[in-house]
Amino acid sequence: MNKKKTEYSKYLNKLLSCNKCPKMEGRPVHGCVPSTKIISIGQAPGIHEEKFGKPFSYTAGKTLFGWFQKIGIEEEVFRKQVNMSAVCRCFPGKAKSGDRKPNPEEVLNCSEFLEFEVLFHKPQLIIPIGKLAIDQLFENRNYKLEDVIGGRFSRELYGVRVDWIPLPHPSGLNVWNHTETGKKLIQKALDLLKKHPVIKQEFGL
Repeated sequence: MNKKKTEYSKYLNKLLSCNKCPKMEGRPVHGCVPSTKIISIGQAPGIHEEKFGKPFSYTAGKTLFGWFQKIGIEEEVFRKQVNMSAVCRCFPGKAKSGDRKPNPEEVLNCSEFLEFEVLFHKPQLIIPIGKLAIDQLFENRNYKLEDVIGGRFSRELYGVRVDWIPLPHPSGLNVWNHTETGKKLIQKALDLLKKHPVIKQEFGL
């Protein structure tokens, strides 16, 4: 057990001291937990997440945790039970509309952290949140949200067999979430999450 704690501590130090991407702004943000069977993957922290030092800590987070609350999972419990990862761990800066999308080199640079977390935790379930996160799991990049949201999938990731159930990004800029199709499929995804064995086990649902 002490070996695992030491490994986890070294990993966190490495993550928090990373400065590989010169265009990224601020310091790395993490939502890591020492032990879990569930990993969520966001896109990248926003400017408020960088200030508060935890993922989904502003308006998009209110929407996300509002979704989870519908299936009986409170924010504080989710944060303790789920390793909240991201495709990139630093704030990418602003674009003309919303935050800048991390470039392929930045995604690649940061992938070592997700790889470690998958190998360390060997999760039974991954919840990718938003298209950039879904891209890391769905091999066919030519898809629409309605092709994947509301579905349950399985694949090997870094040699670990995982189920994955995607959610759209909860940003207020994501108009898809407010369409009839979007609302229906988000609810379907939440129902699938609620019924998943590891969710039932970890959250007592």
